[in-house]
Amino acid sequence: MVLSRQEARESRRIEARLMAEDPVLARRFEQWRRSRERVAEAAVLATGRTPSLGPGSPSTRLRQLWHEILRGRIPLP
Repeated sequence: MVLSRQEARESRRIEARLMAEDPVLARRFEQWRRSRERVAEAAVLATGRTPSLGPGSPSTRLRQLWHEILRGRIPLP
């Protein structure tokens, strides 16, 4: 789903307020954001493009990410 700029801004504002109010929810938002970034990194690696993230061979990093996803360490967003 693609959000308009206004919707994205409002979403970030609400998320920030909720995170400030509840530390448990803040931790869950952070875990979700990190898992989303890892899945995005795996998708970029799968297309054959090399992201500017960390050292190591792209194929090795892709394998590591897919293993994390398959073992449930990265919940899919």
